[in-house]
Amino acid sequence: MYCKNCGKVVDENSLYCNNCGAKLGGTQNKNTFEDKSSFGFAVLGFFIPLVGLILFLIYESKKPKRAKSAGKGALVGFITEIVLSIMLVILYVVFAASLFSNISNGTESNIPVIGDIFREETTDEMLEKYVDVSFGEFKVTNNGYYSETSLEITVTNKAATQCTYYITIEAVDENGTRLKTDMIYADRLNAGQKIKLTAFEYVEQDQIKQFKNATFKVLEIDKYDF
Repeated sequence: MYCKNCGKVVDENSLYCNNCGAKLGGTQNKNTFEDKSSFGFAVLGFFIPLVGLILFLIYESKKPKRAKSAGKGALVGFITEIVLSIMLVILYVVFAASLFSNISNGTESNIPVIGDIFREETTDEMLEKYVDVSFGEFKVTNNGYYSETSLEITVTNKAATQCTYYITIEAVDENGTRLKTDMIYADRLNAGQKIKLTAFEYVEQDQIKQFKNATFKVLEIDKYDF
């Protein structure tokens, strides 16, 4: 390589002429000056190791420092992914073993058995946990044309949240035979709130005598939370 200023032979990797001191324009020196570690390459390689590996292979010969940044990021990211994967597998195995043990032990565990998750609560369980239903006297009033009937029912929300209840009541005679059913609707009762409702307002005249001696029971409860 010759100096453009004085014409002397100079090393092609030199930045300046040793004879006249003129600046030389070698492309290799320019690339060497621009090559430096890249934080962006390191971050990209960490989060996407495959991209980091590709950048390392591309820049390894041209800009080794940048290539090294991408390579380090890819290596650290790959190792991190492996460690996290192993930890997740261990946690999954421990949880699965614990769940299997709890299912085998049934009610001895605080974790519900799979069958219990989909089992609907019985009416007795609903009455015990969430709602109280008490019956008043079955009343018959003769208005001159026909007898009007009514059964006063008090519904109390025992749940800790606001709830609506659809409650089916049955009237049973002395022999245990069902005479009739009726539904009452307790809308949006707050926790601890009660409401008085009326059922069996339209009883057939020939059944009134049986109703006077009937027993009233809660047949079914549907509960909706708000």
